[in-house]
Amino acid sequence: MPQQIELEEDEIDLSRLIARIFRRKILALVTAVICFAAAVVYLKVAPKFYETSTKFVYQSAAKQTGNLSAFAALAGISLGGSSDDGSAYMEDIIKSRDFLSQFTGREWLIADTNRTADTLSPMTLEEFWRIEIDSTINDREKFLQAGIIHRILKNKYITYMQDKKTGIITITTMFEDPKLAYEFNVAIFEELNNTLLHKMRFKASENRKFIEERLEEIKRDLKSSEEILLGFRQRNRSWNDPSIQLQESRLMRDVAINQELALQLQKQFELAKIEESKDMPLLDIIESPRRALGHSKPRSKIILAIGLAGGIIMGLMFALFYDLWITERKNIMELISKAEKELAANPTT
Repeated sequence: MPQQIELEEDEIDLSRLIARIFRRKILALVTAVICFAAAVVYLKVAPKFYETSTKFVYQSAAKQTGNLSAFAALAGISLGGSSDDGSAYMEDIIKSRDFLSQFTGREWLIADTNRTADTLSPMTLEEFWRIEIDSTINDREKFLQAGIIHRILKNKYITYMQDKKTGIITITTMFEDPKLAYEFNVAIFEELNNTLLHKMRFKASENRKFIEERLEEIKRDLKSSEEILLGFRQRNRSWNDPSIQLQESRLMRDVAINQELALQLQKQFELAKIEESKDMPLLDIIESPRRALGHSKPRSKIILAIGLAGGIIMGLMFALFYDLWITERKNIMELISKAEKELAANPTT
């Protein structure tokens, strides 16, 4: 029985709330329309952003330099870095100031949709963003470069993502112009590949130098051990003494070891020279960048949905609170009026 009474009270309260809102339905409707219109206006005036993405995988150099590592272990020396994975620090390269400084002063062919000209025109990011810096400032170019890089990083014009399972890397560029987003994405991919290729060439050059130095050292050791063995045999032509035979075996073993090291080093030296002269891309494209056909931000459907839903909720709440305020104000005025009448009817009290 008490539960039934509570349910009836809840239904009465809910019906009262609905009645209050219904009394101010025009106010609720106007509020909802205004909110939705505000969302539409925002979509019209908000800057449009276009994005372009490139998907690729990094061809690890671990397999290419594995032979060098194996030989280094044979020689008792560790080269290190044979299992180096460039993707581990690729994001740091892309977002580094040294890397991004290559693009701050570059001219881009931009067809800005906000401008009246339909033809493509070359312009820098400074001109595109209309950045104004006092020409009297010392090191204006460095100051401008730092400002552009800060804007790129702060507003996330470049995003990097790597799938941990597949290893696929996605680089997305987002700018206020679709062609700029495309051209910037292509430029980043090309420069990134060149940077990694330069790094691998440097490592290959260092490996080649190490092997070359080691090869010369082993050749000297081999020549020395052969001369020692030759001199020993010339001095000891008799094979009857077991100690002489044992010493000769040791000298022969030193020569054999040096010969094997020299042979393996010569092979690895030739491989290192080939590796150093390679000119192959390290980044294998899976999906090439494409020019955006429509803007990605702001998202029209989401903004309109938020404007509509938010407008309805705000309209209902505004209508309810407005009705409550009017009702309470009316009650207060009635109480004041009643009190004044009572005072007028009984002035002595």
